[in-house]
Amino acid sequence: MIRLGKLALYYCEECNIPLLKSKCSCGKEAMHVKLTPPGDVRPAFEYDKKIVGETIREQFGSCYMPRVMLMNSIPAIDKSDEIIIDGKVAGLFYYDIFSKKFYFQPRPWYASLLEVKKGYVIADKGAEKAILKNSNLMAPGVKEVDGEVKRGDEVVVLNEDGEVIATGKAFMDAEEMNRRGMAVKIRWRGKEEAEKKEGKSWKDVIKENEDVIRSIQGRAVTFIKNIIEKYRLPSVVSFSGGKDSLATLLLTLDAGYEMPLLFIDTGLEFEETIKHVHEIVDAYGLQLIEGKAGRKFWDSLPFFGPPARDFRWCCKTCKLGVASQLIKENFAGGILSLIGQRRYESFNRAKHGKVWKNPWVHGQIGASPIQNWTALHIWLYLFMKKARWNKLYEQGFARIGCWLCPACDMAEFELKKHRDWQIFNESLITFSKKHALPKEWIDLGLWRWRRKPKWSPVDYVIEEKREYNIEGNEKRIENFLGILGEVKKRGKKYVVNEVKIEIGKEIKASSNEKVIKDIIYRAINCVGCGVCISKCNSNAIYIKNGKAWINEHCIHCMQCMDECPVIVFK
Repeated sequence: MIRLGKLALYYCEECNIPLLKSKCSCGKEAMHVKLTPPGDVRPAFEYDKKIVGETIREQFGSCYMPRVMLMNSIPAIDKSDEIIIDGKVAGLFYYDIFSKKFYFQPRPWYASLLEVKKGYVIADKGAEKAILKNSNLMAPGVKEVDGEVKRGDEVVVLNEDGEVIATGKAFMDAEEMNRRGMAVKIRWRGKEEAEKKEGKSWKDVIKENEDVIRSIQGRAVTFIKNIIEKYRLPSVVSFSGGKDSLATLLLTLDAGYEMPLLFIDTGLEFEETIKHVHEIVDAYGLQLIEGKAGRKFWDSLPFFGPPARDFRWCCKTCKLGVASQLIKENFAGGILSLIGQRRYESFNRAKHGKVWKNPWVHGQIGASPIQNWTALHIWLYLFMKKARWNKLYEQGFARIGCWLCPACDMAEFELKKHRDWQIFNESLITFSKKHALPKEWIDLGLWRWRRKPKWSPVDYVIEEKREYNIEGNEKRIENFLGILGEVKKRGKKYVVNEVKIEIGKEIKASSNEKVIKDIIYRAINCVGCGVCISKCNSNAIYIKNGKAWINEHCIHCMQCMDECPVIVFK
């Protein structure tokens, strides 16, 4: 179980309303909704309801879909959401990367509300008792089955009276269920009474939860005022184009501040995101401070290889490095960034609190007024404010980021293929051939991990050795050795602070050989990300022709060696 915060969802059975509090205004105590942690529940938009509804109808022949539906992302191999209807989990909507299809795994109570015409298996009376007790459905206990059922399908198990007694996954094709063995692996079991309830609207939900939202809004506004007073630094809203940074912006406006928006165009943004950023700037008449990575990702891709969840060089080179330079250029004395970050998003974000310093972005203090908000708090606040949000949320996306972020699920890539996807895919093919990787490495999205994940059906190992391409980089090497001190050149040999350095087929040094090899490797492979510029307090580094260079102001403090992506990731 991944617990990143309190599971905050409740439900009033009397009013048929989801709540963010334990007591409804009708006076009734609310029921705590049982969810899988972390419990970052969000509203289902019409597109979400459409794709979930179509999947249910395709599998079972009918669907029950109320006006208000919630979704809760849970840990899984790929996109997987608990679907919450009428205060209970109705089932699991998930994407299977092996079949490249969406499936719905219903709970028995929800299946009982359907007119099941497809995807059913009828158990005989003898098997019914065993199933309700604790058994799977064995083939001899199958009385009837939908002839279209295939191994791996989600199925509803009925008794001879047509009552739902369980749901699970078929372990055989329909025509095989007259043999021995397990026919259905039972996931959920039990006869549960259920009824279709009076439909409520999101307007009703907003009205009933308004007091909660007003309360956390007030606390966030107070936090913003206090943090600005404490640090007395120039302040900005770090704006990504997502819902959380939008909520943070609106809270700063509630607090009476009209701060500039700091936006980093990584070069991998969706067009919808770019458009949304500029619409928000225009709508609220705010200053936009924009940094652009340009083609930094594509230029760096041949060196680093594809980014991965355990190898996120792209964030450092295309976002944080650009942000570092932008902050140093515009806020040399430091900056306070109001950032839309929430604890429910990850362990790292949960553990470092509401105020922090990012080691990759020198001079920035980050502060989040929404650290303890769930996604439902965010959305109800945005609904109340009648805000304009990024339209990608209405196209099946739960989070907004770079279009090829390795943190994305494969389902998201299927939902919206970017026009440059094929270019990226060609780089995957080149990389896979270089390292003799199996076909599944691309097909199953295993490129998103450098180290094989536990669920991978195939083995692979990616090993890369440093290559020092000296020829043509002599000037850069000599320049970078200046980080250590005065450089004296003697043929192919150098002397720096009495350290003798020989550069040939191998790099040798009379001392500090590892540090010297790192410096030379940086000099050769610099991608010009700018992280080192933010580390340098002497203005001794500048970018020329896409590479970092050292000038005469260097005081040899070596701080520019910290966090360099070329060293960290290679």
